[in-house]
Amino acid sequence: MNRYILELSYNGTRYNGWQVQKNTSNTIQRVVNEKLSVIFQEEINVTASGRTDAGVHAKQNFVHFDCSKTLPPDFLRRLNFLLPQDIAARNTFMADNDFNARFDAISRMYEYLITYEKNPLLSEIVSY
Repeated sequence: MNRYILELSYNGTRYNGWQVQKNTSNTIQRVVNEKLSVIFQEEINVTASGRTDAGVHAKQNFVHFDCSKTLPPDFLRRLNFLLPQDIAARNTFMADNDFNARFDAISRMYEYLITYEKNPLLSEIVSY
């Protein structure tokens, strides 16, 4: 079994948070699991370094997953083709089998951006 680290970024506006939940199927984690499972033709479940709430974006979130196959040479291109426009795979790394994105994270940083200026270019990510 191979363990991989995947760097993601996403716009969480349309989602009910990161984590798979019983009461909704519209989560970032569910989408990523589904698309990785399509590529590898086996069930893939990712574990994130941190979770975000409904409507929250991530500039950089790292996840790990296990897979019996090696990454194809065009893995990121294929994954980004399958992912919706508001989720992007940025990078991937091999990891030791005992690596855990959640528990081995050295730090987490949350940034809150506040504006008092009405700006139509920011209307999808800012509420006034």
